[in-house]
Amino acid sequence: MEHVIGVIGIVVGFAAVAGGAALLNSRRIRRSEPEDEARDDTAEYLTMMVGVLYALVLGVALVAVWEAKGDAGANISAEAGALHQTYLLADALPPDAAQQARSAAVAYATYVRTEEWPLMEERKALGPRGWTLLHDVQNAWTSFEPSTNVQQQVDQVAFGQISVAYQSRHGRESAGSGGMSGVMWFGLLAGGALTLGLMFLFGIQRTRTHLVLVVGFTSLIAFMVVFIYALNSPFGGLLGLSSAPFAGVGVGG
Repeated sequence: MEHVIGVIGIVVGFAAVAGGAALLNSRRIRRSEPEDEARDDTAEYLTMMVGVLYALVLGVALVAVWEAKGDAGANISAEAGALHQTYLLADALPPDAAQQARSAAVAYATYVRTEEWPLMEERKALGPRGWTLLHDVQNAWTSFEPSTNVQQQVDQVAFGQISVAYQSRHGRESAGSGGMSGVMWFGLLAGGALTLGLMFLFGIQRTRTHLVLVVGFTSLIAFMVVFIYALNSPFGGLLGLSSAPFAGVGVGG
C-alpha cells in the first residue's frame, strides 16, 4: 500500500507542477504578438514528431523490462520446481539417502527464501553460500549408488532436475544484477522532459484545454516512467516477484 501511495504522490506532484507551468504559459500567450502564430504552427509539428519518437522509446523500454521480468519469473519457477522434484524423487531412495536428499533440498530453498531474497531486492551480490548448498543437493544424489532399475531411472531424472536448477539459478542471478542501461534511462527521462517542454512552445487559445492536455500528458508520462522503474527491479518494490515458489519445496511431499 505504501508503494501505491508513493506512485500516486509522484504522478500527482508532476501533474501539479505541469499544471502550474501551463497556467503561467497561458498568461505569456495572451501577451504575445499575432506573428507568433506562424511559429506556433512549426512548434506543433515538432511536438508531434518528438512525441512519436518518444512513444517508440517508451515502447522499447517497456518491452525490455517486461521481458526481463518475465524471464526472471520463469527462472524462479523452474528452479523451485526442479528442487521440489528432487525432493519428491527421494521417495524411491533408501531411508538414509532419501533423508539426506530431502534435507539438502529444503536447506537450499530456505536459504534462498530467507537469506538471498532480501539481497536480491536490494540488488546486492549473493555470495557463494547458495552455490555451496546447491552443490550439497547434487552431492546427496552422487553419494548414493543405485541398486535397482527404478533407482537408476530416478537417479537420472533427479540429475536432470538438478541441472535445470543450476541453469535457472544462473538466470536468477543475472536478472538480479542486470537492469536497463543508463543510455536507455537517459533517453527515457530526457525524451520525456523534451516532449513536455515542447508543449509550452505553442499556445492553445483555450486555457482549460491546454491545462487538461499538459496535466494529462504529464501524468501519463510520469506513470509510465515509474511503471518501467518498478518493472526494472524484478525482485523488489511494488511489482517485485515473490519467493513463494521456494516456500513450497518439500510441502506435500
